[in-house]
Amino acid sequence: MTADSPGLAMQDTFQPPRFGHSDVVHIGFVLVPKFSFFALACCSEPLRVANRVAGKKLFQFTFISEDGLPVKASNDMPFEVQYSLADCPDDYQTIVVVSGFDPLEGCGESLVSELKRLSANGVSLGCVDTGAHILARAGLLQGQKAIVHWEASSGFQESYPSIQVVPERFMIEESRVSAAGGLSSLDMMLNIIGASHGRELATAVAEQFTYNYIQSADDAQRMSPRSRLRTTNKRLIRAVQIMEQHLAPPLSVKQVAEKAEISVREMERLFKKEVGTPPKRFYRHLRLERARQLLRQTGMTVLDIAISCGFQSSAYFSAAYRQDFGTSPSRDRG
Repeated sequence: MTADSPGLAMQDTFQPPRFGHSDVVHIGFVLVPKFSFFALACCSEPLRVANRVAGKKLFQFTFISEDGLPVKASNDMPFEVQYSLADCPDDYQTIVVVSGFDPLEGCGESLVSELKRLSANGVSLGCVDTGAHILARAGLLQGQKAIVHWEASSGFQESYPSIQVVPERFMIEESRVSAAGGLSSLDMMLNIIGASHGRELATAVAEQFTYNYIQSADDAQRMSPRSRLRTTNKRLIRAVQIMEQHLAPPLSVKQVAEKAEISVREMERLFKKEVGTPPKRFYRHLRLERARQLLRQTGMTVLDIAISCGFQSSAYFSAAYRQDFGTSPSRDRG
């Protein structure tokens, strides 16, 4: 397969971050407790493979923690680092914060202050998965767009309403790189490799991972409703998309049907046949899933979450939540 193979897509309009004039790009990965081990591998392994394929060191990457001590990943595996953030060398062009579950629990004041210092010194900062929470806490995302893993985006938006959350897989700008986590991190690094050293090298690296399609930034983070529901029925897909776009306040089933240009009876039939549940129950579950994200990612009260997800009383919300998830909202919050 060549670099111009139709199976490999890459945006030629991306510009690499400000990597300076060094022949070797220095990138530091700051690991926050409970960071996503998979996302870190998707960030660092493409750089290692790029060096091997190129036959020379193009990228140098280092693992860093707030205090220089090993950091436990989300799978409880301890990960050794080379430096504390305060003691890391000053030749890094880019520092990327890699986090996962509960990002702010592992974010101390020294991490925040060091990120502010690095930003003031002109270092390009990046974030992966939920790392945007940490950059936002440091006040480094004001007036900028943020990319967060789709599961954490609702909680982020509630916590930082003035910061625009965009649904892209990743973003590459002169002073900021960010990815939603998982395989989007791999796509981001492949695009950085391509922008820095050419499409051919990025393609060769992708093929080493048997990865035959480098996705672009504006590809969706989540599977489409068509893939998730395993259906090709356009009317059903349209109805689900309308529901997802109107979680709060929710529409009536009749309003959803009207927007989908289908009768209520036909919509009921389609949901029963293709999904196995009535549209009203399916719609409620979508709202409860969003509520679950807010419960686990924000400090909002149960009542505030219920209202923000279109439930008019906390009692009804709690009963519906228990019915769908087998536990109460307060217990699920932990």
